This record gives sequence, C-alpha cells and structure tokens, in this order.
Amino acid sequence: MLHLQGPQMLQMLEKSLRKSIPESLKVYGTTFHINQGNPFKLKALVDKWPDFNTVVIRPQEQEMTDDLDHYTNTYQVYSKDPKKCQEFLGSPEVINWKQHLQIQSSQSSLDDVITNLAAIKSGKVKQAQCFLYMASEPTKKLATSLLEAKNVSVNSGKHKPRNGEAIGPNSS
Repeated sequence: MLHLQGPQMLQMLEKSLRKSIPESLKVYGTTFHINQGNPFKLKALVDKWPDFNTVVIRPQEQEMTDDLDHYTNTYQVYSKDPKKCQEFLGSPEVINWKQHLQIQSSQSSLDDVITNLAAIKSGKVKQAQCFLYMASEPTKKLATSLLEAKNVSVNSGKHKPRNGEAIGPNSS
C-alpha cells in the first residue's frame, strides 16, 4: 500500500483516472478535489505505483473517529482488475472493516468483491444503486474535454439516450 502525497503524484493519478471514465468517475472527481486543495481532508491509497491496479480514496484517520458514522467513514474505490483487488481492499490499513462504512464505486464489477470481503470480515452489506445526472451544458463540456484528451472529434451536439429522446444544447 502506498499513500500518494504531493501534487506531482496526485496529478499523475488524476490523468490516469481520466482515461478510464466512466468507470473511474467517482475516484477521478475526488482526486480532482484533492488536487484543488483537498477541502475534505482525504487521502489516496494505491496498491502499487506508478502502475497501480486499485485506488482507494478515504478520509484521513483523524477524521474517522466515530465508528458508527458511515457518512464520515466513506471510501471511493476504482480497480483496473476487480478480481485482483480483494486482498488490497481486505487490508486493515486500507479499509477499517470494524466501522460502519460506505464504499462507493462506479463499477458494478466490484459488488462481488465487496460482498465477499464483508462476509470474511463478519459484516453485512446493504447495496444501493444511484444514478448520476448532469445538466446538458456541463455534460457537453466534460464530454468534449474527454474526447479532446483522447484526440477524438465531436461530430454533433446532440446525443440519443436509450429512450430515443435527443438531449443536448440544441434539443428542445
């Protein structure tokens, strides 16, 4: 386990996570905030560096003083290979499994890993699925910046969701 400190390492992490959006979105966004002054006093842990497999963003230990407060004891997790991250997530230095906690991820492939770990640690898991909705203008800006980062051109300002209704700045 390595605690990433310093702007250079955290900026490298942010750049790497940007390439894996949408799966890394939650961890990417939190890393972005850490790089902007870390207002929530969080820390980034990786299994290895610089070729990490799993990233965990969590509060610093001094912020996690209430064992029953799962809002304070919140972790964001991203893994390039969910099958290989169980050992890292099971480490007491990474996640304090003795507390009530939340583990947030944009990867449904981590559900089985977390359920298995909770069973090993004699815990109970309550799963919730939430959806992220964004206004069309911020969505367009994010999509454009991501496409530019991958050297892909934007063909149209409209996007078609599953229900067939157009969304975007030109839709009505």
